[in-house]
Amino acid sequence: MLFAAIAAACIAASANVINDYFDIEIDKINRPERVLAKGNVSPRAALALYFILLLAGVVVATLVNQIAVGIVIGAALLTFFYSYKFKQMPLAGNAVVAFLTGLAFLFGGVAFGKIYPALFPFLFAFVINFMREIVKDMEDVEGDTKANVFTFPATYGFDRAKTLLYIFGLFLLIAMIVPALMKYYNHRYLFVITFLVVPMLFYSMYLLHHHNQKEVFGKVSSLLKTQMLFGLLAILLGS
Repeated sequence: MLFAAIAAACIAASANVINDYFDIEIDKINRPERVLAKGNVSPRAALALYFILLLAGVVVATLVNQIAVGIVIGAALLTFFYSYKFKQMPLAGNAVVAFLTGLAFLFGGVAFGKIYPALFPFLFAFVINFMREIVKDMEDVEGDTKANVFTFPATYGFDRAKTLLYIFGLFLLIAMIVPALMKYYNHRYLFVITFLVVPMLFYSMYLLHHHNQKEVFGKVSSLLKTQMLFGLLAILLGS
């Protein structure tokens, strides 16, 4: 468990570093407080850190099992090409980030040889992070457009992006209820979902429906992140 956690953390950290490396010019507009955008860390130093983290992740994964090594290498390739190219493709980049977030749970399943219990957490994490990535694109549309990065909101507008979010929000709502109806998780899961996750999901959709300000999109992004944390807590308590 420890080796799997360290390997996953190293790959996730390397993904953040290479993403910031490719996004220096965009972050000067959208996230000027980041260290590369501010010039506190040089691009060359960031690349060195990226390769160190990448190597550490692969080496530690060899202490888990061979399948884990394959997943780590695949995830590393996906994160690199996401930062380099995929993020400029509407929805494709969002799907890659969401998949990689959910992959952490499948990776845990692989580490313990128990994939089936990891499938619902994977689906839950994928859907809610896909939604969050679209919201973040809405928040960053100004800087992305200036940098010629045409995300889904930048290409098709906020209204269509919101419609997509409503569809995925409805799917997420149904996906959260089904395991409870099937009694796959116990009453504690249903309690947390009903009184914490679902109200936050409805509130997030309410804010999206009534506002187009960057600050509100940032708040919705934070709410979706919090929903994922409470959703994972519900799965843990309900298992």
